[in-house]
Amino acid sequence: MQFLHDLWVRLRALGRRFSPPQFLLLGFGSYALLGTLLLALPFAQTGSIGWIDNLFVAVSAMSTTGLSTVSTGDDYTWFGQAAILVLFQLGGIGYMTLSSFVILARKQKLGQGRESVLKAQFALPQDFQIRLFVRQVVLFTLIVETLGAVALLIEFQAAGEEAPVWSALFHSISAFCTAGFSLHNNSLEAYRANPVVNATIAGLCYAGGIGFIVLQDAWLCLRVRGRKLTFTSRVILAMTLAVLLLGTPLLFFLDPWIASLPPGEGLMAAAFQVMTASSTAGFNTVPIGQLGAASLLLLSMVMVIGASPSGTGGGVKTTSVSALVAVVLGTLRGTGRVTLGRNEIPTPRVHTAVTNVTLYLTTLFLGLFALGLARHEITLSLAFEAASALGTVGLSMGETGNLNSAGKLIVTVLMFLGRVGPLTAGLAFLGRRAQGTAPEPTQPGDLTV
Repeated sequence: MQFLHDLWVRLRALGRRFSPPQFLLLGFGSYALLGTLLLALPFAQTGSIGWIDNLFVAVSAMSTTGLSTVSTGDDYTWFGQAAILVLFQLGGIGYMTLSSFVILARKQKLGQGRESVLKAQFALPQDFQIRLFVRQVVLFTLIVETLGAVALLIEFQAAGEEAPVWSALFHSISAFCTAGFSLHNNSLEAYRANPVVNATIAGLCYAGGIGFIVLQDAWLCLRVRGRKLTFTSRVILAMTLAVLLLGTPLLFFLDPWIASLPPGEGLMAAAFQVMTASSTAGFNTVPIGQLGAASLLLLSMVMVIGASPSGTGGGVKTTSVSALVAVVLGTLRGTGRVTLGRNEIPTPRVHTAVTNVTLYLTTLFLGLFALGLARHEITLSLAFEAASALGTVGLSMGETGNLNSAGKLIVTVLMFLGRVGPLTAGLAFLGRRAQGTAPEPTQPGDLTV
């Protein structure tokens, strides 16, 4: 016992030397390693799956991506599927969130280091009430996922689906965590014309993708008379709605395959695919490989923009894109100020947004370059795969199953970096201990990026 105590003391002392971004990197890495070991167990598989494929699936689940080189429903047993579910549940709400909730439930205090990591993970301001936030994240997640599972269960039972309870629970958690994992080999194509399934999955994906800051902000507005949404929440909701309203008609009118569907079904399919790319969920109700080149380019752009800070999705983030739009408009107007509406974005926030987008696009280019070297060619499907992996989306034109070992490892790295974030990874490797996180907003009107 003394040995274990001494080991724990040494580990805690070593932990103090790490910055919050380094903790995030190590935490998600340990989850990926543990997930790989669980999926490699004989009773987790129905056949024999190689270690590269298990690593690929584990990182895909932990990063809430959804790409897979094997069939989740056919190649993994119930235990393997449950391990995947736990991985994307933990990856979706953050690897320290549940443990922090347990600490708070036992009426113990969170350490300063743990609070710093949580704030870095969710991109929260330094003065944010982290204890209240953790409780709300966990409780909101459980409530929403339960309601989603009940709604899906009714539809899956009516459709005669095998093991409808497990399928409903699996898809509900996968949707809220924007993981995109499905027990069906064709994702949700069988439910393309089902408005309840489409609406339920979309609601779950948006609830996870828009970020917990917005959800908490909206809840406070309902409880406190006269309170209004913060600037960050308004930007996130406006950008999310703009992407949906602009992308849906473009996909509906311009894609030949979707245009061949009945009008109502085609419109619902177009909206669903824009939603799943925007929230970085990765479900599909149409065969992605059948879409036209222009549609694929449109979805790639939406995947790069991605979801929002403090949520379960990936991508550049809507707030970073909004900050860059403000920079462009300010330059064109010659005002010398970076503003969105009546709110001026502080210079540190602009620097963070520019750095985030630059690192993201650089990582995407390097990843695609490496895939091109591994495959001796660069195709549209390969570029789409790279954008989907780094954005932790999970949409694929069918390229995942054609990857060689080198390609699988490259996509695995892209998925991992997409979940951690290129900016956080850069801070983990290059940032000094005292500057472990990006500058935090200090005023209510600041934009969180």
